[in-house]
Amino acid sequence: MMRGRSERSRKARRRKRILKNPKVAAVSSPITDAMERIMWMFKVRDCRHICLFCEYYEKCGLDGIPERGGIEKMNMKYAKRSEDTEQIQIINWAQWHTGKHPELKWLHHIPNGGSRNKLEAKKLKDMGVKPGVADLFLPYPRGCYHGMYIEMKFGNNRHTDRQKEFLADMKAEGYFVTTCYSADDAIRVIEEYIQLPKEFTYYEDEVLGNIRLVYPKDKMGIPNNSILKDGKIKEARSK
Repeated sequence: MMRGRSERSRKARRRKRILKNPKVAAVSSPITDAMERIMWMFKVRDCRHICLFCEYYEKCGLDGIPERGGIEKMNMKYAKRSEDTEQIQIINWAQWHTGKHPELKWLHHIPNGGSRNKLEAKKLKDMGVKPGVADLFLPYPRGCYHGMYIEMKFGNNRHTDRQKEFLADMKAEGYFVTTCYSADDAIRVIEEYIQLPKEFTYYEDEVLGNIRLVYPKDKMGIPNNSILKDGKIKEARSK
């Protein structure tokens, strides 16, 4: 046992002497740097860059936020914007504001998208994963709505037919649904939604003969099943 340890110690000392050689160091330095970048890529999350070629690698290492288990969470200002990073910002915001709005604790993502191999896709389909279901769901009734679904998009992405069908069906069943192309838009919609009263009231709009028409008073300021993109609001087309 002791012999094995001393042998490893001799080899370690020999490697150190070799690496001190300027000619060897010139070759090993790029290799060492590449290995360090690859190892860092396995430690961080929330980033779509490849660390081996990333221009923000040095800053990322300094600004990484340590989490439980030694995992690092990348500073999101260096992440390449995408639908994923926008959604991560929403969840981070919700976690930060859970103390003020406890219902945000259960704002959750429904993982129906993303890349999967055929075996995993079949397994998830057998378990009940359905294409078209919106990305985020807040399971709390507010105002005249039973809950809220948010479909996240980015850039020039458009709805699939199944997504259009799902959003239209949920709207018809009394849920508030919307599509957002940025985290900021989604956060504003969530903030407005959770400010609605927990129980909605009706107010009388008009009376036609013996028929009294009443409409829900506690509604969102934007149309149900609307699309928020580039500061503009438009209603989604029917399926």
